[in-house]
Amino acid sequence: MDFPDLIERACEAFRQQVGKQATLRACPDTAEIPHTTLVFRPKGAKIDRIYATEPVPALDATTVTRLIRDRDQAARKVVITHFVPIELAARLKDAGLQFLDAAGNAYLAEPGFFLFIRGCPPPPGLVIPAATRPPRIFNPTGLKVLFVLLARPDYVDRPYRNIADAAGVALGTVAGLMGDMKELGYLIDLGKEGKRLQQRGKLIDEWTGAYVREFAARRKVRRFRAEDPEWWKTADLGQLGALWGGDVAGDRLTGYLKPAEITVYAKGTPGPLLQAQRMRADPRGDVAVIEEFWNFPPTDVEAETNTVPPLLVYADLMATGDPRAIETAGLIHEKYLARPDGKD
Repeated sequence: MDFPDLIERACEAFRQQVGKQATLRACPDTAEIPHTTLVFRPKGAKIDRIYATEPVPALDATTVTRLIRDRDQAARKVVITHFVPIELAARLKDAGLQFLDAAGNAYLAEPGFFLFIRGCPPPPGLVIPAATRPPRIFNPTGLKVLFVLLARPDYVDRPYRNIADAAGVALGTVAGLMGDMKELGYLIDLGKEGKRLQQRGKLIDEWTGAYVREFAARRKVRRFRAEDPEWWKTADLGQLGALWGGDVAGDRLTGYLKPAEITVYAKGTPGPLLQAQRMRADPRGDVAVIEEFWNFPPTDVEAETNTVPPLLVYADLMATGDPRAIETAGLIHEKYLARPDGKD
């Protein structure tokens, strides 16, 4: 199914869902407007609302991460795709990204009109492009190795044993994963000049999407509540065996984000922290303590701010769906993750 057919099917699915509550039609691209637009009018409205369309043939967690990061909040745009799985529908909505699919799932929010439908199964006969099976570098073990290589690029050219120790995986695992990365074009061996990562920007996107999908949900997270809810403003984690992650780390790295939840990474139970801040276990507490999964020393910036590596801060903020957190993630990506020359 090409894009014009897909957009027509998505519009028809929308009409079946809303009946006479709104009208929606597609306008083909022209020389003046080189992309298909949607003309939308809620019942009772006096003017049309025009949307640009963004075709996404196959939607997965990595693509959603890219869409969220690269969105233009000022643009009126709708993602058009074959099918939006229920868990990805929530991420798109939370990030304010409107969408339509050919199954009837949709999110459109306008003054006087709100529609959010998810969970519609693909209709009979709808052919959804098959998602390719992710390479093993994007399974939970591979993500640990890739985290080391992205967070500490100098490790790419170190002995495999150093990489294995830093990632906490078996030596043989690293050898196999590095071979996979060469085959996939993510790693090049220049002989005496050493090894180099290729397509770094794409790897960061892939790692972030896979981290949200495969790894974050499996982490060991313990929740606590501190006696003083504003303890994080003055606490020195460097003396308490822990590191800032999430919102607080985003604020410390950019000065842009007002923390909504407190995330702390530590190896094991951070006894000194719990004791110093008089924290008690609380399944609904606003302090999340997460197990560290890497073994390498901090950079000067990380040591100064007592934060986890910026790549992890970026991924955790992107996973929230909160607009301000996502903006902060973009600042972190620009300052700490993108190459200085802007090239992949």
